[in-house]
Amino acid sequence: MPLAASESLIHVSIKAETLFTIGPLHFTNSMVGALLASAILLVASWWFLRRAAMVPNRFQTAFELPIEWLAGIVAGSTSRWRSYVALVIGLFLMILIANWLGLLPGVGTIGLVRESEGGKELVPFVRPASADLNFTLGLAIITFVVFVWWGVRLHGPLGYLKELAGEPRYMAPLMFPIHLISELSRLVSLSMRLFGNVFAGEVLLATMLALTTAVLFVLPLAFFIPAIFLGLELLFGFVQALVFALLTMAYITLAIAERQGGHAHDESAAAAGPDGAPAPAHA
Repeated sequence: MPLAASESLIHVSIKAETLFTIGPLHFTNSMVGALLASAILLVASWWFLRRAAMVPNRFQTAFELPIEWLAGIVAGSTSRWRSYVALVIGLFLMILIANWLGLLPGVGTIGLVRESEGGKELVPFVRPASADLNFTLGLAIITFVVFVWWGVRLHGPLGYLKELAGEPRYMAPLMFPIHLISELSRLVSLSMRLFGNVFAGEVLLATMLALTTAVLFVLPLAFFIPAIFLGLELLFGFVQALVFALLTMAYITLAIAERQGGHAHDESAAAAGPDGAPAPAHA
């Protein structure tokens, strides 16, 4: 039966809870959060594209400002930035909406009550997608595939493996496993960092909600306690989305720079004059 959080035992499960099952598919509350975040982005994009004007109004300016700001950061990374700027901005917006969705009233606090070994538990209908390791791992896998693809694209499969082997060649049996673990560690770092921070925020908000409910009749100012932490979670949600997007950009930039380092140096030397100054442009 549906029940509010104040009427049941508030708990935060480290894994997403299953709402219902369709064959082998377990539909969880974090999947609902991911679908809602995707729907919000799609509707906002559709509405923005239909109403965008050459002379933007205040709403359009506010919508474009963070996107243009992040695009400006990516534009300063490499000359190939246009090939991956959409991925970086898309990851940022998806994670940002998924994080902020968890701060809406009812998210994580309204759901079904089920019996467990510890008594009654509340299984919320909607849970922040970023608090599920499956979601963050999926985004990290996308990033991992993209920056590895850049390395293979610019240096070829065998060249990429040679880069992992490192120099000198006789150290390859030792250096290859180290470099391979270093590459895979980025996958773990991206997924665990986002999951850990969002899950910790979810636990903190649940704790403050339970504390507020307990002291509500003793301390009227208890209403302001969750508001402070909600404000902090707004900031942390933005920071975590930005960190994930910028790390994605950094890993792709490193993949391009490492594979093209020699070529970029040769092109810069060819473009420079005899004294090191840039050669004059020709009409």
